[in-house]
Amino acid sequence: MREMLARTTAAGLMLAALGAAALGGCNQTPARAREAILFYHEGNYAQAAAVIQPTTTKKDENYVLDNCRYGSCTLAAGQLANAENAFMAAYQVMNSTHVNDSGRTLGATVVFEGVKVWTGEPFERAMAHYYLGLVFLIQHDYENARAAFQNSLFDLNAYADKDNLASVQKKQSDFALGYFGLGFCYLRLNRPDLAQQNFDLAVKVNPAMANVVAQARQPGVNTLIFVDSGWGPVRAAKGWYNEESAFGPTPAEAGPVPPVITYIDGRPVTSPGQGGPYAMVDTLAMAQEQRWQDIDTIRKTKAVIGTGLMAGGAGVAAYGADKHNKAAMWGGLGAVAAGALLAASSQADVRYWEMLPRTVYVVPLVVPPGAHDLAVYAGGDRSAPVHVTVAPVTGGGAPGTPHPDTVVYFRLLGGNGWTLRQTNPRFGR
Repeated sequence: MREMLARTTAAGLMLAALGAAALGGCNQTPARAREAILFYHEGNYAQAAAVIQPTTTKKDENYVLDNCRYGSCTLAAGQLANAENAFMAAYQVMNSTHVNDSGRTLGATVVFEGVKVWTGEPFERAMAHYYLGLVFLIQHDYENARAAFQNSLFDLNAYADKDNLASVQKKQSDFALGYFGLGFCYLRLNRPDLAQQNFDLAVKVNPAMANVVAQARQPGVNTLIFVDSGWGPVRAAKGWYNEESAFGPTPAEAGPVPPVITYIDGRPVTSPGQGGPYAMVDTLAMAQEQRWQDIDTIRKTKAVIGTGLMAGGAGVAAYGADKHNKAAMWGGLGAVAAGALLAASSQADVRYWEMLPRTVYVVPLVVPPGAHDLAVYAGGDRSAPVHVTVAPVTGGGAPGTPHPDTVVYFRLLGGNGWTLRQTNPRFGR
């Protein structure tokens, strides 16, 4: 009877650990953030911004993530000042050296990783820096845009052995979008040498960008169209105790990146394959690459130790019950309880930036000065036209002459990526 009681108690503690881990993995996004995300996915960007805004001043573990979310909403809503403030707030924390202090790090070790300040995976940090650069570019602030694009090109960690942090090697960034933005800013800042250097790096890491770079360098270019299209990667927990996480869907599951078509005054001025492809990045592919992810073995170690404690404790408890040794029985049950708590606390931090697109297109254009309606089409989604007034290029577009580029941003939601999320049991909502 005692042995049965000991085994039943041990099994109950193990199930409690699994249940706690499962619940924790599903509730890491606060209700207000979930509401804003839904508004964003419906294309109601202003409402999404209004919902998430109150959280952006709260200096907690979600401060950076909520500002990234708010930045995405306000940029899509055309609220440039708010977008600049949000991405600048995220930028400052991401580039700080003491973000997760010893107290928070200890808490993540013995409690749960979600107590850490979210600073994003490397690909998310690169995108946050890019968006800050884009906001400055729209406002013709080429110097600040240059600084933001430059900071998107941080070195990446490559591990020869993912379980050995000492095996890390620094690798130069292959973020082609950052190199392109940096090259364009240098072009406008009358540094053709540095412009050429960064354009060359963009083409080196992504040879398909050669035609786009060539177009951007044309003297008459006076318009840049940036298009966010589709949905970026989703983060989900995996493992017995949700102690690990993975991003999905993969590019193969989502299908190829679609082409983009640009319209001026209702007439197409680009077509699939004409001067493109204009796609600068595939965030689904980035999220699958080790160098664009942070490596952390604490979760896995905690889960292994916790499982061992539970298994060993259950055996000791059963032995003590069988031999009428109360000390051994209760000691074993205590080990099971400790192991259950440790395993339950091993759950991974699955927070991520839900508003990221799959693809960013950049389309350089020569547009006649005057009033025009611009629109784009990609991935089964066509934007509403945006009315702009294009200024003439003074000085013939020569380096160093005033060049008030018209920079337009579009957000295309598309359908394939979001449908896949809803139907994929691992990466669904």
